[in-house]
Amino acid sequence: MSKELSLQETGSLLMAAQKIVLCTHVSPDGDTLGSSLGLAKFLLQRGKEVIVFCDDLLNKSFSFIPGLELVQRPEAGTVVEADLLVVMDASSFDRIGIVGEVVKYQQLLNIDHHISNTRFADYLYLNAKAAATGEIMCELFQAMEWPITKEMAECFYIAISTDCGSFRYGNTTPKTMRAGAWLLEQGVQPNEISDKLEMKSRLTMEMLAKVLPSLTFEAEGKIAYLTITNDIYNKEANTDSFVNYPRYIEGVEIAIMFKAVEKKVTRVSMRSSNVDVAQVALSFGGGGHIRAAGCTIYAPVEEAREQLLAELRKLV
Repeated sequence: MSKELSLQETGSLLMAAQKIVLCTHVSPDGDTLGSSLGLAKFLLQRGKEVIVFCDDLLNKSFSFIPGLELVQRPEAGTVVEADLLVVMDASSFDRIGIVGEVVKYQQLLNIDHHISNTRFADYLYLNAKAAATGEIMCELFQAMEWPITKEMAECFYIAISTDCGSFRYGNTTPKTMRAGAWLLEQGVQPNEISDKLEMKSRLTMEMLAKVLPSLTFEAEGKIAYLTITNDIYNKEANTDSFVNYPRYIEGVEIAIMFKAVEKKVTRVSMRSSNVDVAQVALSFGGGGHIRAAGCTIYAPVEEAREQLLAELRKLV
């Protein structure tokens, strides 16, 4: 069980360490990357030795995030010593891949906003009411009175914007809006970031054209899902937003995207209007938020789909 920290204690723990490894979760999104990179830039300015690890491929759609060149992929069999390993925006230890094996750390800190957090770290700062870990970063910088540059602010704005749908989702709160306003005061141009986040590659749009015909309805139209099969999967395509297509169909309560990333590995994204999908994701070793969650099922996509749908049918 983790020891829960205050913002001030979290900041003090970061400042006390010299060799720090920050790590994202696998299948990295804008929140885990933006939060990690904004914090990394600050720690480097303070003279810390910092490594940013991500045990997964980085989608090209995030290539504009300041500091993305800092992200490294850990190599199995190597050893990296650190005073502090900081897990950013991940609710369970398995979500960081082999980073936990490669890094030999003295202390483990988890900074997160997922209600499904498993409290795996030595120290935890958890705010399940925050729209994004990027919002927590804003609170941390303000509480510690740390100086923030425009590039750090851009990282945190990207983090928040991606997790709250550009301030449109139900997890957006007055504090979220105030965090966004504070970042704009640091020089962030929201139109520029929005344009870059919305930009789609030709490959991604071609993938979408192949995936949309798989749209299927279950439970009298209350469940709708898309499937990316092994034969059309392309790791270079950014498919994170595909789940929004079934999500916004009238009458749909649960939207799902199944992605066959390997023959027996299926990644699942779920969105809901009024169903707690985080608990379902947790039962499959995943996690997330009440209305937005995901998991990885180690089975062929057809089998994984039936396993998950069997649980979701009980809820609608």
